[in-house]
Amino acid sequence: MQRMKFAPALLVCLLALQSCSLQEHLDKTTSRLEAQFSEIKNWEQLPLRTISWSQAVAMMKRNNIEYIRTQKAIDKAERSEMSVYTDLIPGVTYYGYFNSALSELTQSINNNEISHQINVNFYLPSLTQVPYRVYSSKAQTFAAIKALEGKERELIAKLYTFQRKHDLDARQKELESRTPEEKPDYLRKTINPDAARWQEIASLLGDYSARWQILPTSVPRLRWSEYRDLTDRMDALIVCQYALQLEQARMRQYSIALNFLPTVNTSLYSPQLFSSTGGTYSGTFLDMDDTKLNMSISYSLDTKLNNWNNYCDSKEAYELQQRETYARMVEHKQKLRMLKASMDEYVTWRDFMHKRIEHLRTAPAANAAEFLENETTLQSMQKELLSQEASAIESESALILQYGLR
Repeated sequence: MQRMKFAPALLVCLLALQSCSLQEHLDKTTSRLEAQFSEIKNWEQLPLRTISWSQAVAMMKRNNIEYIRTQKAIDKAERSEMSVYTDLIPGVTYYGYFNSALSELTQSINNNEISHQINVNFYLPSLTQVPYRVYSSKAQTFAAIKALEGKERELIAKLYTFQRKHDLDARQKELESRTPEEKPDYLRKTINPDAARWQEIASLLGDYSARWQILPTSVPRLRWSEYRDLTDRMDALIVCQYALQLEQARMRQYSIALNFLPTVNTSLYSPQLFSSTGGTYSGTFLDMDDTKLNMSISYSLDTKLNNWNNYCDSKEAYELQQRETYARMVEHKQKLRMLKASMDEYVTWRDFMHKRIEHLRTAPAANAAEFLENETTLQSMQKELLSQEASAIESESALILQYGLR
């Protein structure tokens, strides 16, 4: 066999490492970021595009950074769950050896200087740990799925709140345009007053390529009648989140308790599945003498009481978590009760105001003075309606967080 030219290969590797210096990578990244920054357009330069509510929600699920991060957590949990089973797959390792005197590097390499082998290792985790790992990994995946449901509710509530406030602002401006009021110059000279709104909706949708606006008629309206009876109980997702927190605390206690059990390890080792030792011998070895089965059991006495102290700490933490969960449920119920009372009061007042407005609009005026007085009263009542509706948006957002948008 001809001499392998290691010196040139080593030189190429060194040159490659030198060319891939940190400063060059930073310069490339800096140039790319500067180019991206220069291409970013101001909001006034972007096209104005209108989409429906369903399109906006779909876009948000595709592009929103928070949603994607929560979604990736599910993928990570699923990979962790799969690793519990892939750890049982035998591992295959390749070893290659080269042994030669430095004075002989310029000479031809013979077979005795090169050897290689392939080994197979099978390791079975401790039998006391396998059930815990399976259960724990499944619990993590389930928790990640529920976290995604919660994140979806949170983002939909934000998008709903944003759109409702935008609609109210438009109605408020339309109402004020009927009776324009003089404003100081410093209030009129506002630079791009809509920039914050474009930034907010683009951030929610995760798309900065246009000035997005949602078609108002496509936005679903929250109907209090569909939520009122729901406020007497917790939503299934909220209950599940409380239960997961308790289960996590319980599993911490369980994992520490496993330390009191003996550790049983099993491994199967084939030291030479295939071996070549420079011409002396080579081939595949699968005989029973070559394959080794190793089993071990170990148990450590907790003479320093470290495990016992940790177990007591975890037990107390679990008991405190139960108390905390109950306290949070009590607080939760009171908030729901207050939310229900607030919405009942608002809906009753709103319906009454609508009836008064309708009455004033249809009531005949005896003279011009009475007509002007009615118009002034109508406008004042409409402003009050818009003001109270704006306050009610926060309650509507809380309902969406609790029960989803129905």
